[in-house]
Amino acid sequence: MIALIAITAIATAPTCFAAPGSGNTDIKITVNELAPQPVEPGRDLVLSVTLGNYGRGVAEHAVLTIMPDSSLILKNENDRIIRHDRIIGYGAHVETYLLYIDPGAVSGNYEVELGATWTDDGAHREQNLTVPVVVRGAPKLVISDITIEPEIIKPEDTFDLSFRVSNKGTGIASTVQVTAALDNLPFVPMGADTKVIKRLDPDASEQLSYRIMASDSAKVSSYAIPITIRCNDESGGNVTSQSSVGINVVGDADLCIASVRTNPENPATGDVMTLMLQIENSGHGDAESVKVTIDIPFEGTRTAFLGKIEADDDAPCIFNFRATESGDIPYHAVISYKDDLGDHETTVELVLYVGDGGNSDMLIPALAVAALIIVGVFYLRRKK
Repeated sequence: MIALIAITAIATAPTCFAAPGSGNTDIKITVNELAPQPVEPGRDLVLSVTLGNYGRGVAEHAVLTIMPDSSLILKNENDRIIRHDRIIGYGAHVETYLLYIDPGAVSGNYEVELGATWTDDGAHREQNLTVPVVVRGAPKLVISDITIEPEIIKPEDTFDLSFRVSNKGTGIASTVQVTAALDNLPFVPMGADTKVIKRLDPDASEQLSYRIMASDSAKVSSYAIPITIRCNDESGGNVTSQSSVGINVVGDADLCIASVRTNPENPATGDVMTLMLQIENSGHGDAESVKVTIDIPFEGTRTAFLGKIEADDDAPCIFNFRATESGDIPYHAVISYKDDLGDHETTVELVLYVGDGGNSDMLIPALAVAALIIVGVFYLRRKK
């Protein structure tokens, strides 16, 4: 009987549970993981949070919403709003978000806003959390807008090399050192070969210029001038990049007449003679298609084709004709050629002396010698 009464008492006794909506819910959002930190633009970011009820009551109609900055892209839009019908006392839900950092995001501090709403005893409640995200970009320095003035460069010429240095990366570059590396090249800096830029923010740029001289030993060829760029990134590390600028050194030929000879040495009227002009190239480049034309008023050859004369070389051109006049015969020698700079033509004025073929040719020199002898004899007699 006693046992029956005890069982009946237990069965009919009221049960004591915390009722939903009793007003003692305590919803909190806590961060479990945020990695990596800092994060680079163009990389993924993992954010894991716990939506926990640290109270005894039951949270009804709980909603967790994530609102990242525009540069932090939520990869799964279905995760933007997550709903839970109820979260019991001391219950919790773990949510993991995958975010993508916009490649164009610059270094700085960004935020992810998390908001939770729920109903407690018919009242609307909410809880918010701001998660700071550090984005640290990397600088990327490039050169562009390359100009060379003058465009045509010959040995011993001085020219200006200019270009723009731009930061196409996402991080700040500091203490930027830009060097035109001329070692082992036939170029000489006419000023500092290294320029320093204190700071280049993303999308910023600065124009640089270098004064350079091509040495006399520069061969006619194409050269690549290395441009070395060194800078510090935001973490204090050193970043190095290298580009190059192409330079063409062209050859300018310089043709002149080095000597003039005749055969016979003292031509006379009626002689069949040879006129030889020695053409010399004192320039830095080869002369192509060399041609020499003379306008001497005698019958014979008037044009000589020499072809190619290399730099620091010479070549003879020979003209044969019969002398039909005597005296000082003026004439022109026209030298035409091509080099790396284009077509050229040089005109030289010359004079050819032709005797008349008689004894009178020797009269003047003989009279001059006789006069010298007479003066000498007279001088010796005066001394005695």
